[in-house]
Amino acid sequence: MKHPIIPENADHELSIQQSQFKNVISIFKEVSRSLPEKTAIISESKSLSYEELDIQSDQLAAYLLGIPLKKGASVAVCMSQSVERIVAFLAVLKIGSAYIPIDGQLPENRIKMIIEDSQTELVITEDLYLDKFEHMQVQLVNMSHGISEPAGNQISIIPDDIDMMQTAYIIYTSGSTGVPKGVEIHHEAFYAFVVSFTELLGYSSRDRTLQFSSAGFDVSIIDIWIPLFTGATVVLYPDNKIIGKPLLDFIVDHKIEVVPFIPPAVLSTLPTNLPIGKLHTISIAGEVPSEQTVKNWCNRVRLINIYGPTETTVGVIAHHFQDDTNPHIIGKPLEGTHIHILNQDLEYVNEGITGEIYIGGKQVAKGYINKPAETSEVFIEAPEWIQSDYGISYRLYKSGDRGFLRKDGNIEFVGRLDEQVKLRGYRIELKEIEHHIGQLAQVANVAVKVHRPEQGQPVLVAFLELYETDKEHITVEDIRARLKQSLPIYMLPEKIILYDKLPLTITGKIDKSKLQVPLQQTARKAKEKVDASDLMQEIKEIWMDLLNLDEINENDNFFELGGHSLMLGQLHARLPLNIQKRISLPELYQFPTVSLFVKEAETRLAQNQLSQQQKARLVEEQLIKDAELPFDFEIAVQPDPKILSDPSTIFLTGVTGFVGSHLLEELIPRNPNAVIYCLVRAENETLGLERIKSTFLKFKLIWKTEYEDKIRIVLGDLTQPKLGIDEKLYEYLLKNIEVIYHMGSDVSYVKPYEHIKKPNVDGMAHILHLAVHEKTKFLIISSSIGVYSWGRSFTGKTWMTEDDPIEQNLPAVCRDMGYIRSKWVMDSMASKARAKGLPLINFRLGFVVCHGETGATPLNQWWSSLMRSCIELKAFPLVMGLKDEVITVDYVSKSIAHISQNPEAIGLNFNLNPLPEHDLSLTDFCVRITDYCGLEMKSLDFETWFEQWKRNHETPVYALLYLFSDDVHEGKSLVEAYENTYYFKSSNTERFLEGSDIRPAIFNKPVIEAYLRYMKMI
Repeated sequence: MKHPIIPENADHELSIQQSQFKNVISIFKEVSRSLPEKTAIISESKSLSYEELDIQSDQLAAYLLGIPLKKGASVAVCMSQSVERIVAFLAVLKIGSAYIPIDGQLPENRIKMIIEDSQTELVITEDLYLDKFEHMQVQLVNMSHGISEPAGNQISIIPDDIDMMQTAYIIYTSGSTGVPKGVEIHHEAFYAFVVSFTELLGYSSRDRTLQFSSAGFDVSIIDIWIPLFTGATVVLYPDNKIIGKPLLDFIVDHKIEVVPFIPPAVLSTLPTNLPIGKLHTISIAGEVPSEQTVKNWCNRVRLINIYGPTETTVGVIAHHFQDDTNPHIIGKPLEGTHIHILNQDLEYVNEGITGEIYIGGKQVAKGYINKPAETSEVFIEAPEWIQSDYGISYRLYKSGDRGFLRKDGNIEFVGRLDEQVKLRGYRIELKEIEHHIGQLAQVANVAVKVHRPEQGQPVLVAFLELYETDKEHITVEDIRARLKQSLPIYMLPEKIILYDKLPLTITGKIDKSKLQVPLQQTARKAKEKVDASDLMQEIKEIWMDLLNLDEINENDNFFELGGHSLMLGQLHARLPLNIQKRISLPELYQFPTVSLFVKEAETRLAQNQLSQQQKARLVEEQLIKDAELPFDFEIAVQPDPKILSDPSTIFLTGVTGFVGSHLLEELIPRNPNAVIYCLVRAENETLGLERIKSTFLKFKLIWKTEYEDKIRIVLGDLTQPKLGIDEKLYEYLLKNIEVIYHMGSDVSYVKPYEHIKKPNVDGMAHILHLAVHEKTKFLIISSSIGVYSWGRSFTGKTWMTEDDPIEQNLPAVCRDMGYIRSKWVMDSMASKARAKGLPLINFRLGFVVCHGETGATPLNQWWSSLMRSCIELKAFPLVMGLKDEVITVDYVSKSIAHISQNPEAIGLNFNLNPLPEHDLSLTDFCVRITDYCGLEMKSLDFETWFEQWKRNHETPVYALLYLFSDDVHEGKSLVEAYENTYYFKSSNTERFLEGSDIRPAIFNKPVIEAYLRYMKMI
């Protein structure tokens, strides 16, 4: 077997016989000798060549030898991500001691526990973490200011002096009792892994590799030492561990070719619709990846799955994903490792039969430091019949993992012994439930655990992270209904809890310990006032109470601890009243950590509170600025208007939304010669298509197989420049698209303007870029009647026409929600672009409630939440003349598809709203529900009605609490401000629909019954 190192040639390629070396330090010394000037490590601030790394680690090793340490003593290293940290690790290895990597972000008590348990006397650290060791009896070496020259002559490190049974490093893992256990890995095991794993991956000294893992996690051996023992260049990823697109950008910008380790949960966040630069190999480990993640990456890179407990030196089994994307296949043993799948009697099980995985060979660790009892439980002497094959001193590690041998010789992982639970007499595999939930197209990440309440029986709870664009369109009820189609009743989770982001450990795994089942408890009453000095503790207590946590860090992120948009109403209601008045509910998005929130609250408490007029003036200035066109352009040649009636290429956004999906259904038959390019946020084209199909299914649309021949999936994102589309594809679209239908928007009523601006306003700018570059395209956009807001209070007018300038309503828009502000800016940008010659058609939609026949509706939208609340309360508020211009989605989609094919529509605005005689107010709508469906609802004055539910967070509309409570104008809430809203003329719409059978739906008995039936309210 050959080790790909040495001797050097012109292009820095190395190779060597493994037998030439006795240990890992010998390997490193030879690499340093052969490639002295080659860059070894690159960080944000500096880099070191192999020679410099060798010299600096020699110097530190000499310094450490001058400190009186016991023979075989361990040395802790607590430093941030840096070149110096690797110098420290290497120096400790060189003096024959064991290094203990400690993550400086760990709580001080846990660090103290590690120091005491390992009996470490020396810690190498830096200024940043000195205070962590203030009260510990240890010597400190502070690397922040360098080290003094060692006394006497410079020492010479002799690698051959290292005893292979000496401990090389100690990694602390979480123990089942809550007390961390230090795993002692000796040099023989370390060396055996390096040799076999390097052989497996075939690393080259030409490679640039990413160091991503936490140093306290055993896979740091893979992304620190394997590259350095191969002569590669290691690029350190910053400590912040930002994932998703920024991580992919880092990989591309730094020309990374190999990612030796990345957690599957982190890999799943990387966009798959963007270039990956020189990246060709990725290794994953730590947990079972989702099948979708495997499918997304196995054809783009060489994707290696590594299996191995910390107790057996990082990895003992590996699998290269190719044709078979089964994520549970962990592969075949590395050379020198033996895998035994045994039953409870320590007997081999037959092929295909599940047993426990036992591991033998040179990579088995010495045990747990200073824990002989725990060591003897899992590091066992092999049965005699196994010793007869491998020797009398042969030891096995009892992994606690279950798996079976497949016919092809690969091992398939089944799960943890402790993940197989027994509930109500049934044996249940949690991983199996996670697998089925993970198959849903809307689910980005999932974890399932058993919740054992203080009273009552244990229950299954599923914690889900949805893709951002699906959060408004799918409910827990939808998910539960789909799971019933694939799981037996006894495996269905009793609770499904949605997280904005599932929390991850520092190693990138889903942190199940932070997944909490919210307590059913009465919210504590908000305090009248809290002084700035007490604010930090008060906010921590509110968070802990709301999130059911015993402890919270001031830098913890609300959304990563289980908080979500629907919970923000509860959070805001619990804030001290003097804070509630200064920070609105939507603004909570901007301050997701305790420290950020407290800092902002302190600032606002110290300042004079702005008047409503002053706030509105600031917002007005911002909106006017944002409404400017983002770039200048000239329309040299107008496209042929005849194209509108028979285009060959169409670009459609918002296709996984309510209006966009229905419009797609209309566009396909009306444009028989067109290919429709659909912008979708997804990991790949297959998943993108599945998301569209899933949307059709959810909204009771019929998906026809021939549709797949008519559409093309375009992976992208409205928030990104050039829509996040692959460069070559974007160039093609610039040259070939003829008509753009822009239906995509974030329709959240909770998010502040600052958050919703990116998809809506910036998204509009990116659409305009597509529309005017290379050649001019026709642009059809969906705006909103909301751009008129509740402007009647300022204009004094009763009617608004399609041609009335929306600027006159800006005083109301400035006081309205972030969504309305963003639509006003989008509409204004469209008007300016049209004035410069862009052929544009603007549809201003009323509130799209449901489908006129099926009743399908997004259950979490404003109107549906309000109606469900009124039905549950058996009461509705009397807000005279509050109208949302309610219409049906079939009317909207048919109207847009029909009118947009008429060239005379170019340059016009079209109001899609009910006819005045059918324009229902909130009162009208609720009375019809009572009359048509027999659901009793009485009218109450606004305050009495609001009082009935404002402290009950189970009320469907609770997430929008601020709409009913915050004073926006003259003592009125936003909902109250909408009383006696405008009536709207839609002359253009009526004229262009003449001769067609398209009419605004009347909310009669069949429509309202279908609507309530879809919501399961009747």
